[in-house]
Amino acid sequence: MQCFNRAHIINAMVFLLLIVLSQSVYAQAPLKPAQEAYAKAQAAWEKGEWDTALSLCDEALKIDKRSKEVWQLKGQIYWQMKNYKMALKSYQEYLKIDPKNALVWINLSATFFELEQYKSMEESYAKAKEIDPKYAPLYQSMGVNYLMMGNYQEAHRAFAALEELGEPSIYYQWTKRVLQIINSTYAPAESWKANAESYQTVLDLADPDKTGYLVMLTSSVGTSFKFSGSSEKPFKYAPNFDVWNGTMIFDKKGEGLLTSGTHFRYRKISGDTLTIEEGVITNWRLDLTSKKCFLISQ
Repeated sequence: MQCFNRAHIINAMVFLLLIVLSQSVYAQAPLKPAQEAYAKAQAAWEKGEWDTALSLCDEALKIDKRSKEVWQLKGQIYWQMKNYKMALKSYQEYLKIDPKNALVWINLSATFFELEQYKSMEESYAKAKEIDPKYAPLYQSMGVNYLMMGNYQEAHRAFAALEELGEPSIYYQWTKRVLQIINSTYAPAESWKANAESYQTVLDLADPDKTGYLVMLTSSVGTSFKFSGSSEKPFKYAPNFDVWNGTMIFDKKGEGLLTSGTHFRYRKISGDTLTIEEGVITNWRLDLTSKKCFLISQ
């Protein structure tokens, strides 16, 4: 599964935070040989000389294999190089030395996500939550990755927790709008009827390649967006949620509601299972025509 740019940016910010925090460790007192090698490795990493930095990390670990800062730096470099298997090994070595660092558990989760090992990702998030249940970077990473998995309920919970911690996220509204479509608890009352033709069409979308996620779009109450597309070339309403040949209305009952007749395809990863549902929206609810489940190898 490919992760969109925002997810990489947020995960990268999490990694960088730990690097910045570790910089002060060697700001005072003469450096020991392992510390000196680490300082050189960090300087090489900051210059973008990743291979040199990795060599210096190995030099430092020959002197002191329990230098957790070096293992963290190796993990960061490998993660940036997209060598996620080696990043995973590095973070696991760090946690053997210091298993109480919530941030490194989050980094480990982000690496499991890239390796598509989702059960292990969830277990690592649980470890981080045990250590610090009020740690904002945890909910940032959880929310984005669950969003990319199509697990909108868990993503919504994570972004709600982030809001409670005083760090609002645009994704909180994203997930709320998606849940209005996939979860009847959030949808308008089934007795409410609306004629899409009575809404003023302010946008008529014809080319999915020129459009981002429709869930990002907003408009005034009483307006609508129409879109065409096809099953083979759909519009993306949200990550893992495709739509075509339908209408999205903006009403007091809910923003960006997909109206009856809109076709959809929805992918969700939960645990070790990938579920793909397809069908047509009927009165704000998913009316399935097919449902397929696949076991994901972990």
